[in-house]
Amino acid sequence: MRDDRERIENLLQTLELALDPTAEQAMAATQARQFLELEPVDPTRPSRSYVRALRALIARIEALRVSAATYVVVPEGAEVPQVHERLGRTAEAHGGSVCWFHHDRALSDWPLWDRPGWQHVQRLVQGRQITLLAVESATDLVPPMCVGEPQWGRQGLETWLRGWGIRLVCRTEAEADARR
Repeated sequence: MRDDRERIENLLQTLELALDPTAEQAMAATQARQFLELEPVDPTRPSRSYVRALRALIARIEALRVSAATYVVVPEGAEVPQVHERLGRTAEAHGGSVCWFHHDRALSDWPLWDRPGWQHVQRLVQGRQITLLAVESATDLVPPMCVGEPQWGRQGLETWLRGWGIRLVCRTEAEADARR
């Protein structure tokens, strides 16, 4: 039951960022928030009806995926489709449906805003075409020269993305959280 509740919370984080949610998305988000406020009488042994309702809500929210993109910096010679496939699974686990796959090859030292692949992502963000961005690791987004600069570091980027209504999900962190 705890895993199911965490799954709803995770999916809800993404669903709530949709800038123009459909009526169905808004209703599902409201119901999810209400359901999360309810606790079973006995948390160690929830009733079957509680568990069924919990799982039905998960299925409903999972069906309401938001548009997502992936972005990664890959070294020369790396298999790009495999990396995007992994990122696609991460996006799906967080309520996204990947519509765009972007990458840059061997440009990890370049400032993020100068990378051609990132410029495509930036247009998707500013065009409000995505609600979720899946990346391999936050290090893909912050070049070594910008680590000490808050506005260009990870926090600055996350703030910028949140301002556009976008959730950033890092695959390596998501896997670490799943193992806990």
